[in-house]
Order: sequence, then C-alpha cells, then structure tokens
Amino acid sequence: QPAWNANGHTLDLEGRMVACEHRGRAVTRIGHDGRREILADRFEGKRLNSPNDVVVHSDGAVWFTDPPFGILGWWEGEPAKPELPHGVYRIDPADGSLAMVLDDLQGSNGLAFSPDERVLYVVESRAMPHRRIWAYDVAGATLQNKRLFVDAGGPGAYDGIAVDVMGNVWCGFGSSGEAGADLEALDGV
Repeated sequence: QPAWNANGHTLDLEGRMVACEHRGRAVTRIGHDGRREILADRFEGKRLNSPNDVVVHSDGAVWFTDPPFGILGWWEGEPAKPELPHGVYRIDPADGSLAMVLDDLQGSNGLAFSPDERVLYVVESRAMPHRRIWAYDVAGATLQNKRLFVDAGGPGAYDGIAVDVMGNVWCGFGSSGEAGADLEALDGV
C-alpha cells in the first residue's frame, strides 16, 4: 500500500519486482525489504506519462512503454496532460540513465523479447488501423529494422504480450463491447 495504479510488472535479475505505475507516473522497483525505489519518473525534465508495461533484458537493462492511458482519467490513474510523446524507454543498467528508444508509436503498450533477445516486440494499441505489433532488432541500447509483425485491422487492441520459449508470441486482446479479453497465439518469427 499504496499500489499507485501499477499496471505492468516483471522481476529484475535479482528477483525484485519492477512495476509501471500509472498514478505514480514512474517505473519503480520493490526491494526484498519492501522498500519502493523510483527508477524513472522524468525524461529530459518532463514527467513520464504513465508507464504501462516493462521487461528486463539479461544485461539488466529495463525497457518500458509510456503511453498516456493512466492520465486520461480517474479509471487507471489521475487526469493530467501528457508532457512527452508515447514512448518506449531503456534504463541503462550501469548508470541508471534513461533513453527514449522509440517515439513514433500511438499507444505503445505491451513489449517482450524473443527467447534469444535479438528481437523486441512492441504493441501499438491506438494507431489506425488498430491491433498492430511491431518487431525490432535489438542492437545494444538501440532498436533497428522496424517491421510489422501483425496487423489484424478492425476494432479492438492488442495489450499485454509475452513470448514463450519456442518463440510463439502471445498477446491479450480487448475490444469495447466484449465481455472480456482473449489471448491470441501468434506464430513466432
């Protein structure tokens, strides 16, 4: 307590929980002693929007998405004006510095590495047409070779994403008017 309207969660290399907080507008880490540490809450002096989903690379870098979902109203956070574009960020494991690695997606959402960590999949949940997942080659601290992985078109949006050990991409899907979210299995690359 409080949970800060946390959304995406993962564990770091030491088994500590890393959380994306909509209300806190921060990426935090909960230590083994329960202490909350802010890893990132600002970029170039501006507040993050509402960090949404997070993954930790085997080198210790923390990658996360930052759409405005948590600042659009009281449902997921607290109303505020976005100060930054919908971004994807990387926290450097050596010095904790924050770098924006993508800023061209509308509603950057779930993200996941391929089993060999050579590809990062990123959900774009607010673009027209909806329901797109992009694949990028991971080149150290940067992303290259953007390519469309899935574009299902139509209403609705992909959300959280995971990749299994076989390279299959799994993604939550939601649409207004549907009773709940479904999981869709997508062929691996």
